[in-house]
Amino acid sequence: MQRLLTFVVPLRAPAASKNWERVLERLLKTMRSIEAACANTPGLGAVLVANHGAELPELPGCFDLVRVDLAPPAVSVFFGDGDDDERRNAVWWDKGFKVATGMRHALSLGTRFVMSVDADDLISRRIGSLPLNSPDSNGWFINNGWLLTAGSRWSLAIDDFHNWCGTYAIVRADLLPLIEPIEALDPEEIRLVFGHHRNLIPLLAERGTPLEEAGFRAAIYIVGHSESNYRRGRLRSEQLALHKIFSNPRNFLRWLRRLRYLGYRSRSEFSL
Repeated sequence: MQRLLTFVVPLRAPAASKNWERVLERLLKTMRSIEAACANTPGLGAVLVANHGAELPELPGCFDLVRVDLAPPAVSVFFGDGDDDERRNAVWWDKGFKVATGMRHALSLGTRFVMSVDADDLISRRIGSLPLNSPDSNGWFINNGWLLTAGSRWSLAIDDFHNWCGTYAIVRADLLPLIEPIEALDPEEIRLVFGHHRNLIPLLAERGTPLEEAGFRAAIYIVGHSESNYRRGRLRSEQLALHKIFSNPRNFLRWLRRLRYLGYRSRSEFSL
Protein backbone atom coordinates (compact mmCIF):
# COMPACT_ATOMS: atom_id res chain seq x y z
CA MET A 1 0.00 0.00 0.00
CA GLN A 2 1.28 3.45 -0.88
CA ARG A 3 2.21 5.53 2.14
CA LEU A 4 -0.14 8.47 2.40
CA LEU A 5 2.02 11.03 4.20
CA THR A 6 5.58 11.12 5.50
CA PHE A 7 6.78 13.67 8.04
CA VAL A 8 10.43 14.68 7.62
CA VAL A 9 12.27 15.96 10.69
CA PRO A 10 15.67 17.61 10.03
CA LEU A 11 17.89 17.61 13.11
CA ARG A 12 20.74 20.07 13.56
CA ALA A 13 24.25 18.80 14.23
CA PRO A 14 25.46 18.54 17.84
CA ALA A 15 28.28 20.96 16.96
CA ALA A 16 25.66 23.56 15.96
CA SER A 17 23.85 23.30 19.29
CA LYS A 18 24.29 24.98 22.64
CA ASN A 19 22.98 22.05 24.67
CA TRP A 20 22.51 18.71 22.91
CA GLU A 21 20.48 17.25 25.77
CA ARG A 22 17.98 20.09 25.42
CA VAL A 23 17.83 19.55 21.66
CA LEU A 24 16.95 15.90 22.25
CA GLU A 25 14.36 16.81 24.88
CA ARG A 26 12.58 19.00 22.34
CA LEU A 27 12.96 16.30 19.66
CA LEU A 28 11.29 13.71 21.88
CA LYS A 29 8.23 15.95 22.25
CA THR A 30 8.10 16.54 18.50
CA MET A 31 8.36 12.80 17.80
CA ARG A 32 5.65 12.07 20.36
CA SER A 33 3.23 14.40 18.53
CA ILE A 34 4.12 12.78 15.20
CA GLU A 35 3.70 9.31 16.66
CA ALA A 36 0.20 10.26 17.84
CA ALA A 37 -0.68 11.54 14.34
CA CYS A 38 0.60 8.31 12.80
CA ALA A 39 -1.46 6.24 15.24
CA ASN A 40 -4.56 8.31 14.48
CA THR A 41 -4.51 7.94 10.68
CA PRO A 42 -3.51 4.88 8.61
CA GLY A 43 -0.72 5.24 6.06
CA LEU A 44 1.41 7.81 7.89
CA GLY A 45 5.12 7.56 8.70
CA ALA A 46 8.13 9.70 9.47
CA VAL A 47 11.83 10.17 8.71
CA LEU A 48 14.43 11.68 11.04
CA VAL A 49 17.47 13.06 9.21
CA ALA A 50 20.56 13.43 11.40
CA ASN A 51 24.32 13.75 11.07
CA HIS A 52 26.48 10.67 11.31
CA GLY A 53 27.71 10.28 14.86
CA ALA A 54 24.92 12.31 16.47
CA GLU A 55 23.72 10.57 19.63
CA LEU A 56 19.98 9.94 19.38
CA PRO A 57 17.22 8.53 21.58
CA GLU A 58 15.26 5.45 20.61
CA LEU A 59 12.91 6.37 17.78
CA PRO A 60 9.18 5.53 17.69
CA GLY A 61 8.26 2.61 15.46
CA CYS A 62 6.76 4.87 12.78
CA PHE A 63 10.17 6.55 12.20
CA ASP A 64 12.96 5.75 9.75
CA LEU A 65 16.43 7.15 10.43
CA VAL A 66 18.52 8.61 7.62
CA ARG A 67 22.09 9.70 8.39
CA VAL A 68 23.94 12.30 6.32
CA ASP A 69 27.59 13.26 5.93
CA LEU A 70 27.21 17.00 6.23
CA ALA A 71 29.68 19.32 7.91
CA PRO A 72 28.02 21.48 10.59
CA PRO A 73 27.58 25.17 9.72
CA ALA A 74 30.86 27.10 9.86
CA VAL A 75 29.12 30.01 11.61
CA SER A 76 26.80 30.18 14.60
CA VAL A 77 23.20 29.34 13.73
CA PHE A 78 21.86 31.58 16.50
CA PHE A 79 20.46 35.04 15.83
CA GLY A 80 22.74 37.84 16.97
CA ASP A 81 25.97 35.80 17.06
CA GLY A 82 27.41 37.22 13.81
CA ASP A 83 26.54 38.37 10.33
CA ASP A 84 22.86 37.56 9.88
CA ASP A 85 23.05 36.87 6.13
CA GLU A 86 25.79 34.29 6.70
CA ARG A 87 23.84 32.75 9.55
CA ARG A 88 20.60 32.48 7.56
CA ASN A 89 22.32 30.93 4.54
CA ALA A 90 24.07 28.40 6.76
CA VAL A 91 20.83 27.46 8.53
CA TRP A 92 18.88 27.21 5.26
CA TRP A 93 21.56 25.06 3.64
CA ASP A 94 21.84 22.62 6.54
CA LYS A 95 18.10 22.33 7.00
CA GLY A 96 17.35 22.30 3.26
CA PHE A 97 19.82 19.52 2.52
CA LYS A 98 18.39 17.38 5.31
CA VAL A 99 14.77 18.06 4.37
CA ALA A 100 15.41 17.26 0.69
CA THR A 101 17.32 14.10 1.67
CA GLY A 102 14.49 12.96 3.94
CA MET A 103 11.83 13.72 1.36
CA ARG A 104 13.78 11.85 -1.30
CA HIS A 105 13.93 8.84 1.04
CA ALA A 106 10.17 9.14 1.61
CA LEU A 107 9.53 9.30 -2.13
CA SER A 108 11.58 6.13 -2.62
CA LEU A 109 9.17 4.43 -0.20
CA GLY A 110 6.22 5.48 -2.36
CA THR A 111 4.80 8.28 -0.23
CA ARG A 112 2.04 10.44 -1.69
CA PHE A 113 2.62 13.55 0.45
CA VAL A 114 5.51 14.93 2.49
CA MET A 115 5.71 17.47 5.30
CA SER A 116 8.77 19.00 6.94
CA VAL A 117 8.45 19.29 10.73
CA ASP A 118 11.00 21.28 12.72
CA ALA A 119 12.50 19.31 15.59
CA ASP A 120 11.07 21.64 18.23
CA ASP A 121 7.48 22.01 16.95
CA LEU A 122 4.32 19.98 17.53
CA ILE A 123 1.62 18.83 15.11
CA SER A 124 -2.03 17.99 15.59
CA ARG A 125 -2.91 14.32 15.67
CA ARG A 126 -5.74 15.24 13.23
CA ILE A 127 -3.40 16.44 10.50
CA GLY A 128 -3.51 13.16 8.58
CA SER A 129 -7.20 13.74 7.87
CA LEU A 130 -6.25 16.27 5.19
CA PRO A 131 -4.57 13.84 2.74
CA LEU A 132 -6.82 10.98 3.84
CA ASN A 133 -9.95 12.86 2.79
CA SER A 134 -8.45 14.58 -0.30
CA PRO A 135 -5.70 12.36 -1.74
CA ASP A 136 -5.75 14.18 -5.10
CA SER A 137 -5.03 17.60 -3.65
CA ASN A 138 -1.76 19.44 -4.33
CA GLY A 139 -1.40 19.84 -0.58
CA TRP A 140 -2.13 22.29 2.23
CA PHE A 141 -0.42 25.12 4.06
CA ILE A 142 -0.98 25.70 7.75
CA ASN A 143 -2.58 29.10 7.98
CA ASN A 144 -3.85 28.63 11.55
CA GLY A 145 -1.65 27.53 14.43
CA TRP A 146 -0.43 28.31 17.91
CA LEU A 147 2.56 30.27 19.24
CA LEU A 148 3.46 28.74 22.61
CA THR A 149 6.15 29.55 25.14
CA ALA A 150 8.08 26.42 26.14
CA GLY A 151 6.71 25.06 29.40
CA SER A 152 3.59 27.23 29.35
CA ARG A 153 -0.08 26.48 28.69
CA TRP A 154 -0.88 30.00 27.45
CA SER A 155 -0.68 30.40 23.70
CA LEU A 156 -1.36 32.92 20.95
CA ALA A 157 -3.65 32.06 18.04
CA ILE A 158 -1.77 32.79 14.80
CA ASP A 159 -3.70 33.14 11.53
CA ASP A 160 -0.71 33.42 9.18
CA PHE A 161 1.21 30.58 10.79
CA HIS A 162 2.99 29.64 7.55
CA ASN A 163 4.81 32.99 7.70
CA TRP A 164 6.11 32.28 11.19
CA CYS A 165 7.18 28.66 11.31
CA GLY A 166 9.04 26.01 9.31
CA THR A 167 6.39 23.40 10.11
CA TYR A 168 4.01 24.84 7.58
CA ALA A 169 2.94 22.68 4.61
CA ILE A 170 1.90 19.26 3.37
CA VAL A 171 2.90 18.90 -0.29
CA ARG A 172 2.30 16.21 -2.90
CA ALA A 173 5.75 14.71 -3.33
CA ASP A 174 5.70 14.63 -7.12
CA LEU A 175 5.42 18.43 -7.19
CA LEU A 176 8.86 18.83 -5.63
CA PRO A 177 12.24 18.64 -7.41
CA LEU A 178 13.34 15.51 -5.54
CA ILE A 179 15.98 14.27 -7.92
CA GLU A 180 18.67 11.81 -6.89
CA PRO A 181 21.32 12.41 -5.71
CA ILE A 182 20.33 15.46 -3.68
CA GLU A 183 23.78 16.94 -4.35
CA ALA A 184 22.68 17.42 -7.98
CA LEU A 185 20.07 19.98 -6.95
CA ASP A 186 20.78 23.66 -7.39
CA PRO A 187 22.18 24.87 -4.03
CA GLU A 188 19.83 27.85 -4.13
CA GLU A 189 16.91 25.48 -4.57
CA ILE A 190 18.05 23.52 -1.52
CA ARG A 191 18.31 26.67 0.56
CA LEU A 192 15.18 28.50 -0.58
CA VAL A 193 12.72 25.70 -1.43
CA PHE A 194 13.61 23.13 1.21
CA GLY A 195 15.43 25.23 3.80
CA HIS A 196 13.10 28.20 4.24
CA HIS A 197 9.35 28.46 4.72
CA ARG A 198 8.35 31.52 2.68
CA ASN A 199 9.22 30.47 -0.85
CA LEU A 200 7.48 27.18 -1.63
CA ILE A 201 3.86 28.35 -1.32
CA PRO A 202 4.19 31.20 -3.88
CA LEU A 203 6.37 29.01 -6.12
CA LEU A 204 3.72 26.28 -6.33
CA ALA A 205 1.02 28.90 -6.96
CA GLU A 206 3.05 30.34 -9.83
CA ARG A 207 3.35 26.85 -11.33
CA GLY A 208 -0.41 26.37 -11.27
CA THR A 209 -0.41 23.86 -8.40
CA PRO A 210 -1.44 26.00 -5.43
CA LEU A 211 -1.78 24.64 -1.91
CA GLU A 212 -5.04 24.90 0.00
CA GLU A 213 -5.52 26.26 3.51
CA ALA A 214 -5.49 23.54 6.16
CA GLY A 215 -8.41 25.29 7.83
CA PHE A 216 -7.72 24.33 11.46
CA ARG A 217 -4.98 24.95 14.02
CA ALA A 218 -2.72 22.15 12.90
CA ALA A 219 0.66 22.95 14.50
CA ILE A 220 2.35 24.61 17.47
CA TYR A 221 5.45 26.77 17.16
CA ILE A 222 7.38 26.52 20.42
CA VAL A 223 9.31 29.67 21.38
CA GLY A 224 11.27 30.91 24.36
CA HIS A 225 13.86 28.12 24.59
CA SER A 226 17.64 28.26 24.30
CA GLU A 227 17.97 26.22 21.10
CA SER A 228 15.79 28.45 18.91
CA ASN A 229 17.67 29.79 15.87
CA TYR A 230 15.74 33.04 15.92
CA ARG A 231 15.75 33.50 19.70
CA ARG A 232 12.06 34.30 19.80
CA GLY A 233 11.41 35.07 23.44
CA ARG A 234 8.58 34.17 25.75
CA LEU A 235 5.21 35.72 24.93
CA ARG A 236 5.33 37.97 28.00
CA SER A 237 8.67 39.40 26.93
CA GLU A 238 7.70 39.99 23.29
CA GLN A 239 4.12 40.15 22.01
CA LEU A 240 2.67 40.63 25.51
CA ALA A 241 5.49 42.64 27.09
CA LEU A 242 3.91 45.02 29.62
CA HIS A 243 5.81 48.06 28.37
CA LYS A 244 3.87 47.74 25.10
CA ILE A 245 0.69 48.75 26.92
CA PHE A 246 2.13 52.26 26.80
CA SER A 247 4.41 52.17 23.75
CA ASN A 248 2.00 50.39 21.37
CA PRO A 249 -1.34 49.79 23.09
CA ARG A 250 -3.22 48.89 19.90
CA ASN A 251 -0.75 46.14 19.04
CA PHE A 252 -0.70 44.89 22.64
CA LEU A 253 -4.49 44.59 22.68
CA ARG A 254 -4.46 42.86 19.30
CA TRP A 255 -2.20 40.16 20.70
CA LEU A 256 -4.06 39.99 24.01
CA ARG A 257 -7.27 39.15 22.16
CA ARG A 258 -5.46 36.17 20.63
CA LEU A 259 -4.34 34.75 23.98
CA ARG A 260 -5.78 31.31 24.75
CA TYR A 261 -5.30 28.75 27.48
CA LEU A 262 -4.58 25.29 26.07
CA GLY A 263 -6.86 22.98 28.01
CA TYR A 264 -6.82 19.21 28.24
CA ARG A 265 -8.37 18.65 24.80
CA SER A 266 -5.84 20.87 23.03
CA ARG A 267 -2.92 19.43 24.97
CA SER A 268 -4.06 15.92 24.06
CA GLU A 269 -4.39 16.89 20.39
CA PHE A 270 -0.73 17.97 20.30
CA SER A 271 0.59 15.40 22.82
CA LEU A 272 1.59 18.13 25.24
